Amino acid sequence: MRLFSLDICFVTDGEPFHGASPEERALGGSETALVQVARALAQRGHRVMVFCRCPAPGVYHDVVYKDRSELVKAAPRECFDVLIVSRFFTALDLPLQAGLRVLWNHDILDKPGALAGRMDQLDLCLVLSRYHARDYALNLPECASKLVNTRNGLDLDILARASAGAERDPKRMIYVSRPERGLQLLLDRIWPRLKKRFPDLTLEVCGYEVDDTEIHPRLKEQYREIAGLLASAQDVHVLGGLPKEQYYQTLASSGMLLYPCVFPEISCIAALEAQALGTPLVTSNEFALTETVAAPEFLVSGKPGSQEYVEAYLERAVELLDSPERTRDLARQARDRIWAGHDWQVIAGEWERLFLETLSERILNRNQALAAGLVLKGANLAAEEVLGKSLNLPCEGQVPPDPDEEGLQQALAQALLGIMGKVKHAARLGVLAPDQGRSQKRFADLLPALEVVQVGGDPEPNSLDLLLIRDTLERLEDPAAFLQKAFTWCKEEGYILLCLASGAWPLITPGFLARKHDLGKKEILDLFPGRQVALSYLPRGLVGKGAAGLFVGRWLAMAPVKGPPLGSLDQEAFVRRTRPLAEEYVQEVLRAGLI
Repeated sequence: MRLFSLDICFVTDGEPFHGASPEERALGGSETALVQVARALAQRGHRVMVFCRCPAPGVYHDVVYKDRSELVKAAPRECFDVLIVSRFFTALDLPLQAGLRVLWNHDILDKPGALAGRMDQLDLCLVLSRYHARDYALNLPECASKLVNTRNGLDLDILARASAGAERDPKRMIYVSRPERGLQLLLDRIWPRLKKRFPDLTLEVCGYEVDDTEIHPRLKEQYREIAGLLASAQDVHVLGGLPKEQYYQTLASSGMLLYPCVFPEISCIAALEAQALGTPLVTSNEFALTETVAAPEFLVSGKPGSQEYVEAYLERAVELLDSPERTRDLARQARDRIWAGHDWQVIAGEWERLFLETLSERILNRNQALAAGLVLKGANLAAEEVLGKSLNLPCEGQVPPDPDEEGLQQALAQALLGIMGKVKHAARLGVLAPDQGRSQKRFADLLPALEVVQVGGDPEPNSLDLLLIRDTLERLEDPAAFLQKAFTWCKEEGYILLCLASGAWPLITPGFLARKHDLGKKEILDLFPGRQVALSYLPRGLVGKGAAGLFVGRWLAMAPVKGPPLGSLDQEAFVRRTRPLAEEYVQEVLRAGLI
């Protein structure tokens, strides 16, 4: 299978973070996972962008982080191969342009009805364990065919760095999960008896930052009860939230992780991290912990919270504490298994193969819907490759006026005026547009300082200071070859201004079925590698609602004539970034005889 550099977009909500947050402070498990897998994908050569509640937008470890508030602006301008919505599936409603739409789940499915109405908006549904998959399939059977079992990973470099030189204290116990997931049971019914059996034990509690968190009143009451237990417990110390490396150092130097889990864990990052650091643990033989915990000896059977469970938990903890050598051997074996199976680099490679295989399968299984989407976007050459035949499209001559023709001409004039100061003695503007001279006449009025000429045939070399090419490049078989020829008409210090129709123009006006390429931001930059290109986008509408919406707009691109060799267009990229059309659109395209 041929490998590609994919354009991948993550969208999430919830806790604010950026690309360096795991190193700076305590961060939730799903947020940490997103940061780490995004890094791993970028290290594999993919272009990765993250939209989240981002307090410090920027580039971290080659991943671009932006605030969610920019999604509305980005939606018509950015086009991705893969969109990954992490956790908050209402983001599937957004008209984000991507060939493959993936939902990455981090919770049990407590609102199946809310997801049921969005099943048409996603292609893959990632779950973190077999237990997680069973929960989704049971509560929402229609999602079963889209379920893909993945797993949580770990940044092994950070783990190795943080744990280097850590001295383990066998008498120091630790609890690191959210309080409501087992801390109350531990403090109330287990710790006092364990402390009585081993008086020199201490317990540290990490990740317990809830003062400023908006929580349910019932949970708030539980936290008050836990706070009371913490205040009265013997030799229990609350460390609070720790930055990732400090947290790992603390976990690596602890004798045992105590986690009497009463919560339906669908993976449990804490258990993975403890095992990866060689720290033994005692937890429940329930939920996904039966898959996550590598040593059966670390698991306790029985209904969590029952008296039977409490007795079994104490018995297992005492057994492990009384047999330190055997416990260390079990922890080493668990560490080796976790390191082999939970490296984010390995998991990122599995995701890469999954995405590429799924994108390729569409050409075989949904080629008609895929080709219909390409035709409406104006990528006719790519549609022909998908179908394996030529399209029977109507011949189109002159391009009709833009829905906002005057506004478009004003925007083009402003772009030309802005560049005239960079071109010494700019005197001559060539206009190449299939519009019966409409643009040439208008720019002669708008730019009286320039001689504005209509370009036709093959102009004299080096005769133009500026060249406007409108509604032309996207209709040509080989845009790069045409641009190379057009450069010869211009002076070396000159500039070319492109005006390109992008998106589903046939849905709003006739005259745009002859486009061979849907030239957007990425395609323009591919044509001009290494050159400073000024880009602007003029929206012209959104056809359809929600995730099925199709954008219509224009790209303006100003590029210098002088520069590195031109690039080329990747027809397979057009296919990867296009999602098969909804059936009602496909039927319209078929009735029109376009495919």
